[in-house]
Order: sequence, then structure tokens, then C-alpha cells
Amino acid sequence: MRFRDLLVLLLVGVGGCTAPASRLSLVSEPASGAVTPTAKPAITTAAASVVAPDVYAESAVTKTQARLHQLRSSADRAFSLFEYTVPTPNAVPHIIAIDREDRVWFSESGGRFARNFIDVPAVNKVARLDQGGTITEWTTGTEGSSPMGLIFDAHGDLWVAERLANRVTRRKPDGSVVRYPLPTPDAWPTAIVLDSQGNAWVTETMADKIARIDGKTGAVTEIPLPARQTKSTGIAVDPQDRVWVAMRDVSSLGRYDPKTGVFEQLRLPTPESKPCGLVVDGQGQVWFSMRNAGKIGLYLEDGTVQEFATDSRHGGPFFLVADKRGDIWFSELFSNRVGRFDPKKRQFEYFSLPGKDGLPAGIALDSKGNVWFAQQGTNVVGVIVRTDLSYLAGETAGPASTPSIVNARHEIVEMEVPTPQSVPGIVEVDGRGTVWFTQMGGGWVSPGFPPGPGGGAVGYYKDGKLHELKTPTPESGPTSLGLDPCGDDVWVTLRAANKIARIRDFKITEYTIPVPKALPVGIAVDLDHNVWVALSDANKLARFSPDGEWRFLDMPHPKAEPRTVFVDKQNEVWFAQKTGNRIGKLDKDAWTVETWELPTRMGWPLSLIEDGEGRIWFAEMRSDKLGMFDPKTRKISEYALPVQSAPFKVNYDRASNAIWVSTVFYNAILRFDLAKKQVVSVYKIPSEGAWMGGLSRDSEGCLWFTEQFANKLGRLCIEGVSTVRLGDKAVPGAVMGAGR
Repeated sequence: MRFRDLLVLLLVGVGGCTAPASRLSLVSEPASGAVTPTAKPAITTAAASVVAPDVYAESAVTKTQARLHQLRSSADRAFSLFEYTVPTPNAVPHIIAIDREDRVWFSESGGRFARNFIDVPAVNKVARLDQGGTITEWTTGTEGSSPMGLIFDAHGDLWVAERLANRVTRRKPDGSVVRYPLPTPDAWPTAIVLDSQGNAWVTETMADKIARIDGKTGAVTEIPLPARQTKSTGIAVDPQDRVWVAMRDVSSLGRYDPKTGVFEQLRLPTPESKPCGLVVDGQGQVWFSMRNAGKIGLYLEDGTVQEFATDSRHGGPFFLVADKRGDIWFSELFSNRVGRFDPKKRQFEYFSLPGKDGLPAGIALDSKGNVWFAQQGTNVVGVIVRTDLSYLAGETAGPASTPSIVNARHEIVEMEVPTPQSVPGIVEVDGRGTVWFTQMGGGWVSPGFPPGPGGGAVGYYKDGKLHELKTPTPESGPTSLGLDPCGDDVWVTLRAANKIARIRDFKITEYTIPVPKALPVGIAVDLDHNVWVALSDANKLARFSPDGEWRFLDMPHPKAEPRTVFVDKQNEVWFAQKTGNRIGKLDKDAWTVETWELPTRMGWPLSLIEDGEGRIWFAEMRSDKLGMFDPKTRKISEYALPVQSAPFKVNYDRASNAIWVSTVFYNAILRFDLAKKQVVSVYKIPSEGAWMGGLSRDSEGCLWFTEQFANKLGRLCIEGVSTVRLGDKAVPGAVMGAGR
């Protein structure tokens, strides 16, 4: 018998199987034989069994290198996935929790769940992956305690269910812990959830009970389930503070109402379905997985159960999480993939994971909607990157239209950056034809995502070769760069080091920003050699003068996150605020700013450029638009770009009367015609899922661009736009639809 087949038998069991489902099927019927006991369950209450506080022992701090995969979903959509190997061998990462700073915590349970399943010793660690790509591991104080469920409360305390130590632990932000032993021996506390009052509820898998830990007094109360030999796992709390339990081995859900003390057994229509995971969505609806049936289910308030079959009878839907749109994401234990179910369309989409026998388990969403998961079998924590930025605003993508697109004959040349996963960012071409680009490293998409160390070099292309200049500060995170219009200096922001740097004669000099944790992002140089810096986290603009003096100006709106700074032909300083959703102009004499809010909510203005008439153009990354501010009318106009394109950098082309736009998710450079006020050309790059970044033009009219995830520098030369003679391998011109 193959190893995989053995695992299926051990965890799924035998008997009660139906024919594999080849497509989505829906069962909608009342739950069969819902039972309400005539007597309330016998409740055991222990005194507040809190031992003296101690601390988790930090056992290891390890820098980990992310592995990037470009894959396609079952819906033929490209997606990007990062993997991080857990430092402890055979750690068996199990459940994931995300804290308020978007750091990723996970339990290291080890094995010994069932006979011959993940047959490795139990582990006693909890780990955290931070924004710099560092994994810190803590031991729980008891050998082989096998921590399982994790959850954060409103105070930032981390609650941990330690299966083999028979206790729940509460770790406070200062590192101290309080332990709550369970009254029933060998109960196997497994999953944990919090109610609206801050009380913790945990399943006791081997004791056929749930336990309540009072969040204020620490008193532990045990409530028997309304059935025996249930091997209950998942647990959830609905908006009425009723506690739901996945009673796995009796194919039922349990529902306990603390107000009435009534515990109901709600039998599911599919026998031997083995419900495992539970989640309550934003509408208060209860979803559950059916591992042995290859389904996920929805329990409605009227007692109706709806079941939705995946395309794999033995895939093993396991744990679930609901996103802000109501989509249900779930791990599939045996299919080695993550699934997404859209309740509105009643459609599944599947995301296969790299390798084999990953046995994905815990699943969680960070604040940006990125989907994190733990792979028990391969000792990996991974993340599927969300590329739909409208999700953050709680919106759906806009309607589609297809204007006529005409591409000229063109040629694209791509060059691999020497440093692996350097994440090339902003690119500029200086007056001598040298092409400069930053190597951002991890944590560039939003501060701290994807986790990983900052880059440590600035790249340049000169005389037909790629070169790299190492920054004096390792892992400094070079992010943006600007050219001195009246000299040869190149200036760079070092995001992770909280510095800026000057490159002169191919040598780097660093300057510390005297504002801690400022997050320098955008940078520009004016005609007087002043260096202007957008300090995103500090919510300030900074000026660094030629004689080395700093001056700072606070943004008038809190948490505006200035990201881009630009100097126009009149030596005026402009800036864009990402979350402030404004563009602004600085009055140097009065040392004040004036701002204009975008018409579109959460447009995320990034990148600024001036056209021949003095109008300021900018990309709206989240809303898929191009914005224009007219200083004469003092109004902002917006123009639609392809849906989910995520425009990033803009470049004005006087000869073509166009704005060129790089797109992060559309994998293309767009030509926006200023006369027609629409996209007229779309030049796709060869590397799929490359995440385009910077954009600049050289003296021959060719466009230089960076590919963040593909780790490449590229050059696009277009017939009729550039003066370069194209080769025989040039891409022919074409007419097509733009895709909006």
C-alpha cells in the first residue's frame, strides 16, 4: 500500500464512502435528528487553577530565506506563493495566528496525533515569523507539550492549547505566561477560540468535553459534549456567543448556549463525514469542513444544512477561514492544496502547493488578505499573495470593457539580477546612460510583507553588463532612488536602515535620518541639490541640504503615509500620500503644504510626473486608475486602466504625447494616449507573475523596467517610439482588447 493511501485510511477511516464528486453538488436539507438533551450537561468547575507566572524560553532566532513560486490556480489564474522553512526539523507546524503587527505565529506540535501518522516525536515550541524574515522559537517549558491551537485576544495576549501538557497557556506581550491546567487528565486540548467577553473555549478531544477559561478570574469550567467518542476538534463562537464544536467521529456539530446551558447535537446529512474545522463568517453564518466527505458545509439558523462538494472526494478539507468578502478559504489535508469557495457564485478555486505530502493544516489571513498556511509534512509555513487590492477597501473589481488596443512591433530584453531574490525596485537612467535600480529585498510590498531581510545592494547596467554596489549597512533595504538634475549623484532611500545614501563615482555614502523608524520611501533632488525624502511611518517630509542639515515637515493629516516625492520643472516639490489618499504641494517659504484629496476612496496615489502642460499625473495603485491634477483648475481627473492591473510607475513621453505606466499585476507596460485619454497599447512582458516595478526611459526612447518577483531588469524598445533598430526576433504588431 502506498504511503498516501495509508494516511487516508488512518485519518479518514473506512466505510460510509460515496462516489467521488466530479463537480460542485449542493445538498440543502434539515439537519437529521438534531438532539436537545432534556437535562443540562453536568458541568465541572475548578478553582482558578493559575500557576505562578513564568516566561517562555527563547530557544532559537533564525534568519530564513523565502522561496518564491509562480503558479496557476485551477481557474488558470497566476498566483505568487512564498514558503519559509521552519528551523526545527520535524516541527510539524500546525495552527497559525496573526498578531496586530501582521507577524505570523504558529505552533510546532510535532507528531503523535494518531498511530503511524506523522510518526515523529512531539515538540514543545511556539514560533513567530517577523517582517524581516526572522523566525524566533520559544519552548513552552514542558518537554513534548505539543502546542496546537493559537489565538490572540484584544489585549494582544496569545492563548495556546498544549495538547500533551493538558493545559492552556496565556502568553502576554511582555513574554510572561500564565498556565491553566485542565481538571480532566489526558484531555488533549486542541482548538481554542475566544468569545465576546474575552473568555477562552477549548475542545478536549480525548475527554468529550469543552472547557471554558474565564478571561478575568482564570476559573476553568468543563462541559460534557452531548455524545461520546466524538474526537472533537474544531471550535467557533457565533455573534450570540454560542459555542460550536466539530464532533468529528459522530458526524455532528455541537452547539452550546452558555446562557441557557443547553448543549445540542446537530447531526449532519452525510454519514461518516468527519467534520473537523469550523469558522463563523462576517454575516454570523457557521461553516464547517467535512474531511471524510470532500465537502464544506453551511449550517443555517433555521436548521438547514447546505453541503458543497469539492472536486476531490478524498482531498480532506480541514481548517477554514472567512475573508472580508465572505469567501471561505480552506486547507486540504490530502490534496496538498488550499481551496477557496465563493458562496455567491457557488464556485471553488484550488491553489496547488509546491512539492508533495505537505499535509496543509492551519490557515489564517493577515490584514491585507494574504492567505497563510502551515504544511505539517514538509515543515513549511507559506503564504498565497493576494493581488486584488480592491479587497482592502471592501470593494469588488470594477466592470470590464474592451477598448481597441494596437501594439507596434517591439522587442523585450530581460536580464537576471546576480543576487537571487533581490527584488529589483525603482529604476532610473542617468545622463550618461547608466541604468540604476534598487534591490529592495523583503518587506517592500507593504512594510514587512513578504517577510524577509532587506536587500543589500544597488544595481546598475553599464557597458552591456549588470553590476551591484553593496551598501555599507547590510540588509539596508534600498527602495527608491532619485537623480540630481544638476549633477551626477544618485540618491537612494535605505528603508530598513532608516538612512539615505549618495552614490558618487560608484561609491556609496550613507546618512542617518535623525527620526527613528521613519520608513524612508520616496526620494527626489531639486535644482539646488536639496534631497527630499518621504518618511512614510513618521508621516513627514524631510529635506537634506547640501551642507548636511535636516529639516522636517509634519503632514497635516494623521497616518497619511507619504510615499512619493517629486520635483517639477519649476523646482516645486510635490508628494503623494498612500493612505491619506491625497497629493500635495510644498510651499518652501512658508514651510507648509496644500493637499487635494482623490475622488476615489483609497486610491493609493503613487508615483508622480509632470507633462508638457505642467499637469501632474500619478498612478492610483489600488483603484486601477491614472490620476491627473491640473494646477489651473486645481481639480483631479481620473482615467480607468485595466482591472486589477495595479499601476505603479508613470513616465511622460513628450514625443509620443503619452504616459507610460508599469503595472504590478497586469504584467504589462501600458501606453496612455494623452489626446484620447485612454490606454491604446499594452505590452506584456514574457515573465508571468513578475510583478513589474520601476519604469524609466533612455536617450534612445526605450523603456527600462524591473521585475520584482522575477528578479530581472528589462528593456522594451518599440518601433516608431524608440530609435533602436529592432532585431529579427522582435514581436510583431497586433490589435487586441485591453481587458477592462
